[in-house]
Amino acid sequence: MRIAFITDIHIDTADKRPQGIDVRQNFLNALAFLTELQPSCLVLGGDICNTIGDRAIYEWVKQTLDTLPFPYYVIPGNHDDSVLLAEVFGRTNNLHNDELFYALPLEGRPTLFLDTSKGEFSPKQWAWLREYMAALRNNNVLIFMHHPPLPADVTYMDTHYPFRQSADFLELAKSSSCHITVVCGHYHVEKVVQRGNLMMLLTPSTFFQMKHDPTNMVIDNHCVGIREINLTTHGTNSTVHYL
Repeated sequence: MRIAFITDIHIDTADKRPQGIDVRQNFLNALAFLTELQPSCLVLGGDICNTIGDRAIYEWVKQTLDTLPFPYYVIPGNHDDSVLLAEVFGRTNNLHNDELFYALPLEGRPTLFLDTSKGEFSPKQWAWLREYMAALRNNNVLIFMHHPPLPADVTYMDTHYPFRQSADFLELAKSSSCHITVVCGHYHVEKVVQRGNLMMLLTPSTFFQMKHDPTNMVIDNHCVGIREINLTTHGTNSTVHYL
């Protein structure tokens, strides 16, 4: 199974170009590339909106995605409104108070879609996640979430906008007998981080990419990044494509 992962598209209102970038066209270009990639499905990894959740922006994105010949799934980022997102994309049955999280089998592979829009999980989401991980202890697990669950040596983001429950997540991973692959965005970089049985695939944005080392935010380039994830009988492999 081939999965396309596009994240941090930062769509603004039609009259705005954040930092002079046509983010809508970047998103359309990324979707056009999927014709070549031919995935089984697409996951949109959060920060769909540029600043705050906006119903009109979500509706434009949904109308665009609805033209694809394969299914797609959405998760919220820190610039999204989980409730609005669920309402527009028809996932209100996956709302838990104001968090949007759910589980689906993708061609038999247990897959979890988490909500880190607040930079952390609520107690309810933690309880749900722990219950699922216990039930899936004999299976390798694929997780989609916006934030990297652990620090990733991207200095500015690790310092200013990290997932705030990294120690708890690492403890959960260590207590699991399975291999856990987390596909995430948020940091606007391409990176692979391995910690024991936990592998994080940080995915570049369709907006801009950041340098890893500076203590302030420094843009590295404006390439459009798309991650391809292949689930095979022999394991998981992944490639990042730049437009």
